[in-house]
Formats: sequence, C-alpha cells, structure tokens
Amino acid sequence: MSKIGFYLILIFFSTTTYSQVILSLEDHSGYIDSIAKVTKNIKSDSLKSLYSFRLSKLYLIVQDVEKSKKYLAQANRLKTKFPYLNDLSIYYNSFSFMDKGDTDGFEKTLLEANKKLKKYNNTEAYRFRASILHNYGILQQRKNNEKGYMKLMVNEAIPIAKKSRDYELISSLYKAVAIIFMNTGEREKANEYLSEAQNYIERALKKTPTLAESKMETYIINAENLVELKHFYDAKKVLDKAFSTLKHFPESNLNDFYFYSEGLYYAKQNKNSNALESYKKGMKSAEKHQNLIALNRLKFAEYQVLFKLKNYLKAKNNLDYLIKNTPFILDKKNYYNELAKVYNAISEYDKAYFYSNKYNTINDSINNTNFQNEIVALEAKYKKAESERKINLLLSQNEKAILMVNNTRLNTILFGVLSFLLFLSVLFLWIFNKNQKKLSAQKEINLKQDLIAFENRHKLSVSKALIQGEEIERKRIARDLHDGLGSMLSGLKIHLNLAKKEKGEIINGVDTLLDNSIKELRNISQNLMPESLLELSLEHALKDLCAANSNTTTKIEFQYLIKKSKLPKNYEIMIYRIIQELLNNASKYANASRVLVSCSQNQDVFFITVEDNGIGFAILDTKNKTGMGLKNIKNRVEFLNGKLEIESKINQGTSTYIELNVINENQEDE
Repeated sequence: MSKIGFYLILIFFSTTTYSQVILSLEDHSGYIDSIAKVTKNIKSDSLKSLYSFRLSKLYLIVQDVEKSKKYLAQANRLKTKFPYLNDLSIYYNSFSFMDKGDTDGFEKTLLEANKKLKKYNNTEAYRFRASILHNYGILQQRKNNEKGYMKLMVNEAIPIAKKSRDYELISSLYKAVAIIFMNTGEREKANEYLSEAQNYIERALKKTPTLAESKMETYIINAENLVELKHFYDAKKVLDKAFSTLKHFPESNLNDFYFYSEGLYYAKQNKNSNALESYKKGMKSAEKHQNLIALNRLKFAEYQVLFKLKNYLKAKNNLDYLIKNTPFILDKKNYYNELAKVYNAISEYDKAYFYSNKYNTINDSINNTNFQNEIVALEAKYKKAESERKINLLLSQNEKAILMVNNTRLNTILFGVLSFLLFLSVLFLWIFNKNQKKLSAQKEINLKQDLIAFENRHKLSVSKALIQGEEIERKRIARDLHDGLGSMLSGLKIHLNLAKKEKGEIINGVDTLLDNSIKELRNISQNLMPESLLELSLEHALKDLCAANSNTTTKIEFQYLIKKSKLPKNYEIMIYRIIQELLNNASKYANASRVLVSCSQNQDVFFITVEDNGIGFAILDTKNKTGMGLKNIKNRVEFLNGKLEIESKINQGTSTYIELNVINENQEDE
C-alpha cells in the first residue's frame, strides 16, 4: 500500500498503463520547437537523423504521439549510411513495441541495442547504454525480480552512467535503487542512495527538458524518506528547497507528491491539523491531474490521521472510497482490515466481523493460490523424476548391448590405443621443445618490461624529489621574504613615518612606492606558500585562492563537498598547487566568464573538477606541445598515483577531471 512509485523512469508506459505519470513543471514546447527548427535547417543527413531521433523521444515525453512517429520515420530514413546511427536506432525503435503492448519484444530489442552499442567508447554511447539497462531493469522489476533489478543498477547501469558524466542520469539511477530499498523498508540504505542522487542532480549544469522535474522529484522522495527516519530537521530543509521552486508552479502535478511528503512530515510529529491541510491540498491537485495513484496514497494517509484523531466517520468514508477505486487486490485486503478496525472502534462488532472475514477470505485465497502453485511444482518434479528413471533404465539396457559389441573389438582398440599413445608421446616432445623456445622468448620480453618499469619508477622518484624540493624551496623563499626583506621594508616604513613627523617633509611618492612594495612582497609570499593552508585548512586556502582569482569579468564558483577529511599537509599542498595551476591557465588563456571548481572525496580517492565556459583549445595540439603549467599538473598527479582527463572543444569550454589517491592522517599514523 505504501510502495513508492517512480514516475519519471519510463515515459513510454504512459500509453500502456494508467499507473505511470509524466511529471511536468513548466511548458517545454518552446524548447522542443527550437530543436525542431534547427533540425529542419540542418544539411547533414547524419545530424538531421540524430536530431530527429531525439525529437521523437521529446515529443513522446510531452505525449504528442503523431509528431513522435513522424520524426522517428524521418530519422530511420536518413540513418542507413551511418553505422552508429543504425545501432542507435534499435534503441529508439524499441518504443514501438510498447506502443503495441509487446513487452517481450521491447525487452529483446533493449538487449540487442545494448549489445550493439558496447563497441562505442564515447560519453553519448555510455549514456544510452545506461538508459537502456535502466529500462530493462524496470521490466525485471515488473516481473517481481527486485534482486535482478538491483544488481543490474548497481553493477552495470550506474558504473556505465558515471562514464557518461550525465549527472541527471546518474542521479535518476541512484534514486531508482533508493526506491527499491524504501519499498523493502531499508530506509537507512535508501538514505545513502538518495543523498548521492541529490548530490548529482544539484551538480547537473546541462539544461534538459526534464532537469527541473528530476530535481523536484529527488527532493520530494528524499524528504519522505528522511521523515520516515525521523530526521525532521533535514527533511524540512529538503522540503523547503522543493517548495521554493514549486510555489511558482501551482498547476504542476509535482504538487500531488509534494503535499504528500509535507503532510507526512507534519503527521509524524503529531501536527495533525497541518497534516490534514497538506493532504487536502495534495488531493485537490491529484484530482485536477486525474492522478489516481497519488490520490489513493493521500486518501490513505489522511485516513491514518483521522483514525488517530478518532474521527471514525470521515476515516470510514476514506476507506469506502479506496475500496471502490483501487484496482489492486492486495490493497483491497489491507483496506478491509483497516475498515474492521474502524467498526471495532465504534462498537459495530457485526460489521467489524464482516470486514475481518473478508480480509481473511482474500488472505486465505492468496495463500491457497500459493499452496496450489506448490502442488503443481511438486507434481512437475515427480513427473521429471519418473522420466529420468525410465531414461536410466533404457540407458542401462543400451550399455549392456554396447559392452557385448565392445568385447569383440577389444584387441583392435588396444592396438589403436598403443599406437595413439606413441603418437602422443612424439607430439608431446615436439610441443615441449616448441614451448621451451617460447618461454625463452617470453623471458627476454619480461626482462625488457622489467627494465622499462624500473626506468619509469626511477623517473617518478626523480619527479617526486623535484616536486618536494620545489615545495621546500618555496617555503624557504617565502619565510626569507617575510622574515628578512619584509621586516626590513616594514622597519623602513616606520623610520619614514618618524622622519615625516620630525621634519615635516612630504614624500608621498616614496611612501606610496614603499606601500606597494610591501603589498607585492606579501602577494609573492602568499603565492609561494599561503598562510591559510599552513594555519587553517585546505578548504579555507582554496576558498581564498578562488576569491583572489575572481574578478569583474571572471566569476569562480567553489564547491567543497567533503564533510570531514584531514589529509597530511604535503597532500594538501599538492592539491592546492594543482588547482592553482588550473585556475592560472583558465584566467590567462580561457577568457572564461564562469569557472566551477569542485572538490569531493570517496574514502582514499580525492576528486577535482575544474570546468569553464571559455574559448577551449585543441587537445591534440596540447599532446604534441605541452606547456610547463600542464607538465607541472601531470607531475603532481603522477606523484599521487592519480588520473588526469581533459575535455575541451573550441568555443565550448574546457573540463578537467582529476582523481588522486590520498591517505588520511589517521591512516598515515597507523
């Protein structure tokens, strides 16, 4: 009864069953029409085909079936010369099976599409494969194979989606797994996955027709789960995030679900009047959108509050409505049980007995069906055992006949066996000699590989020493500048001020020049070794660095998504230098108006993402001719056994993704 529905997962189910709801926040027709206009003017057949496929899906989302079919036909007509589009078309054409109600055909086509797209190693192919596996998983869930659905999501769909870097898609997959845990009552595990889902959806920058709806749905589901865990403070924060957007869209059907979560938040804290008011708003919205699933959930939630308040008449009316309007026999069974409780509470024991009996009848019927299924299964096992016994008897008779024939041929077979053994011996010696030669050649290859590995380790060791030496020298120079030259300049300024007071001479030019010298000295010392990094934390140092690099033309946004992390100081310095170099490159060469710096950590892996909307550059040119800045970054990444990935397109910006292997201080102590 309280199962959570995941309504934005499969848009095609909206044409085949009433239980799926397309969530909408705002009118996307303008966005879709603009893509249709672009598609009309494209000259290239491959691009026109790709855009037509996308339009067919978008029109399916807004339930314009005719236009969806029109663009699908156009895409299929233009795709024939392009292998990738031919393979991709299998996925887009699979939705036609759902239109016919052919679930098996749809399932087979999804598997075929996934198999075809495995040979492409680009982000778009990964995105499509993750969506395909998601859809296939939901089909398994509809067959009551929850475990299969879960394994598919965690082991295949989510890892592939992460390769696509489509944060909205990754969020939806984490949300799907969370809902499975919610439906099985494992709320703590659900909370882990919902936290990840919310984290990814809030990091999604790419505008899509479903981004706003996905974000609202994530907030609403997360709030409901937090309420069930009695984390009321966190639940209120998430509900407020959802409401800050939904208040501008009073006609959206997302309000059907928002008011359910809000009512649950109040009900769990015994704020019953507030809960009833929220449920009332939700039911009004659900009735307007003809959303039967949401309406039934709201009615039952309202019943629970009414029963608690001993308003049995209204509570009974809700149950009467639910019994009349639910299509599910299991839900009806539960409603009969609740109705028996209501009649028992108002001392109408005959009716309480009547509905209790109806509940037991359905329960017994379900159990009896299970018993009959067990009988059928036992009968099938018995018949199988009988068949195997008969087959074994026939095999025994055949073996006796074969044995008699074999006795007459025994001498011939023995001679043949001896000849064959002699042949095998010769063959073995020949193969052994050949393998010895191969082993010698392989040993030589292994020796060369060991020498190369030793040389690489030596280079890395030298690189580490250079980097460490550089940091030590930076510290020394910064200390000398601060303690030596800095103190001298400060003393000179004091003497200058005393001279001005005693002699009354005005030497503003020298005074200003001295102030600027002291300021420049501090900047150089700060750049060499920032005090905030040594005295405070990596987060404070990076905040100061981003603020120092921000100006009127370039806005730098900084996200530090780590709650508790204490790294050794040499690791923090290395991370600071990498981000400092990346920001230096962005400010000098990218001409970007917006730069995003994001830091996160998962156990011993530290993630750095720096994205800008600048002019970009050609990656191939960078590989052939690498500047000192990028070399320094690569050396530091190698020092921490990390990975560096750069994506850049001319006039479309640059994205740098870095993974570093780090050790927390408590681990290092151990």
